[in-house]
Amino acid sequence: MMFWRRSLMPVEAGFVQRLFGTALDELLPGMRLHVRRLGDTRRALSLGGGHIYLPRSFFEHADPHRPLRLAHPVVAGVFAHELLHQWQRLQGRAVTWEAFGLHLRAACLRRDPYHYQACADPQQMLQCFLDASVEQQGQIWQDHVQALVQGQPLACMCLIAGHVHQAQAGRTMPGQSRPGQSSKD
Repeated sequence: MMFWRRSLMPVEAGFVQRLFGTALDELLPGMRLHVRRLGDTRRALSLGGGHIYLPRSFFEHADPHRPLRLAHPVVAGVFAHELLHQWQRLQGRAVTWEAFGLHLRAACLRRDPYHYQACADPQQMLQCFLDASVEQQGQIWQDHVQALVQGQPLACMCLIAGHVHQAQAGRTMPGQSRPGQSSKD
């Protein structure tokens, strides 16, 4: 089967709802998991419309007909990272183009597009998240979810979790404008 994909299983949909509340509800019915077959098949990828491409190893017994291994911190964190890209799209961000530019600059300048400066203060960490690129936000969210799955939640992430959980689709992020409006930057 060349282009294998499936809907989310109930355990996966429950994971999404725990992390995002109702923020991804409009995507959940059509959200699809795909086995990554092109490019670097060890990496995950998120495309618009709820399409998430994951390595075969992320599924129980490497079988995509089985659930994701969400008890594994890395699997849960990477899946959450890709889900956050879906959330960012609903907030009006052009995730694919922004990420393409970040990765192109990273390749040319040898910079890590995922790097961010963590801090212990929840308010400062929220501001860091709000000011971050799409990949930095994804990494912040991935680190948050990995810590949760490990049973060691990071106190500095509590405001970020609340922000993501409560966000509504179509809300613009700081530094962005909606179609027909100009940005304040």
